[in-house]
Amino acid sequence: MCQENYNTNKKEFKQLTYKDRVKIETLYNDQHLNYTRIGEILGKHRTTISRDIKLGLVELETTYLPVWKYCAEVAQRKNEENETAKGTNLKIGNDMKLAKFIEKEIKEGKSSPEVIEYKIKQGNYSTTLCFKTIYNYIDKEILEVKRKDLTYGNYAKKEDSKKEESDKIKPNKEGKTIHDRPEEIETREEIGHWEMDLVEGLKGKKEPYLLVLSERKTRKEIIELIPNKEAISVAKALDRIEREMGVVKFRETFKTITTDNGAEFKNWKVIEKSYTGSKKTRTTQYFADAYSSWQRGTNENINKMIRRFLPKGTSFKGLKQEDVKRIEKWINNYPRKILKFKTSEEYYEEDDDDNMDDLDI
Repeated sequence: MCQENYNTNKKEFKQLTYKDRVKIETLYNDQHLNYTRIGEILGKHRTTISRDIKLGLVELETTYLPVWKYCAEVAQRKNEENETAKGTNLKIGNDMKLAKFIEKEIKEGKSSPEVIEYKIKQGNYSTTLCFKTIYNYIDKEILEVKRKDLTYGNYAKKEDSKKEESDKIKPNKEGKTIHDRPEEIETREEIGHWEMDLVEGLKGKKEPYLLVLSERKTRKEIIELIPNKEAISVAKALDRIEREMGVVKFRETFKTITTDNGAEFKNWKVIEKSYTGSKKTRTTQYFADAYSSWQRGTNENINKMIRRFLPKGTSFKGLKQEDVKRIEKWINNYPRKILKFKTSEEYYEEDDDDNMDDLDI
C-alpha cells in the first residue's frame, strides 16, 4: 500500500509541500481517510490537514447532488496566494520548543497571550512574539490550542454595553449608591476599595456559592465558599474574614465594598456591622445601579478567571475551602499586563506597605 512509504513517527510543525498535498488527494478522495489518520500518515497535525483540505475543496459538476473533492493544485495555489498576501514567513518558523511552550502555558498554565509575550521576552528564546501574533496563530490554527482554551477569548477589548440610567430602575434607597462614592474610589487612586459578588455553580436551592471580593486598585482576590446565597451566609463569611484578620486590620483592608442590588447584599447594616457588635462600622457598602455590571468591572473580569477552573454549570458541592483557596492563590500570583506584569499579590503588598502610615484606623 502507498501508506508504507510515509513517515508516521513524528508530527512536524511546518507547512505542507505540494508532494504532501498530492498524497492528501489520494488519501482523502480515494481512500476516504479522516483528518486524524491522514495526519498520522504524513506526520502532520490533524488541524493542519483539516485546514488544508478545506482550502482545496472544489465542487464537481454532477447531475445529482453536489460532490466535493480535494484538489492538490487548488490548495497549493490558494496557499501561495495567502502567503504572498501575508508577506513574510511565520516568525515562529520551525521553533517547536517555542510552540510547545506557548501551548503548555495556555493549556496548563492558563496564561493569557499578553503574559506569554512577557515570559518569552524573559526566557531563552531566539524568537520573540507579540501577544497579537499569538492570538493570530491561535485563530489560524497554527498552534494546537483554540480560543476556548484561553482565560479570555478576545484580545480586542470590547466596549462595555453601558446601559443608560433610567427612571424605571430604582436604586437601593436604604443604603448608599455608587453615586455617593468618593472620587478616589472611581479612579483607583488608593488601596482598600473592593467589589463583592457571588459566583454560581450548578443551579439549585441547595447548591453552594462562591463569595468573591476583588480589590479595585491591585486586583487582589479573596474567595470564600458559602453554603447558599442567603444574606446571612454572606454576613457569616465576612465575619469569618474579620475574625481571621482582626477587627482593626479588617477595617484597614476593607474601607469600602461595592455590590449589586441582589437580595443577598441588600442588608447593608449586617454587612457593615462588625461581628463584635461594635458601634463603629467595619466597612462602608455602596450599591451599583441595577443592570450595570460594568460598574463592577473588576469583579466581572476576575470571575472569568475563576471560570477557567469552575465552568458554568459545575456543581460546587464537592468543593472544599482549600480548593477555593488554591484558585485564589493562582489568581493572586498571575502576572497582569495592567500591573506591568506584576502579580496582584506583589502589587498589593507594595502598595499596602507604602500607605500603611496613611490608613485611617
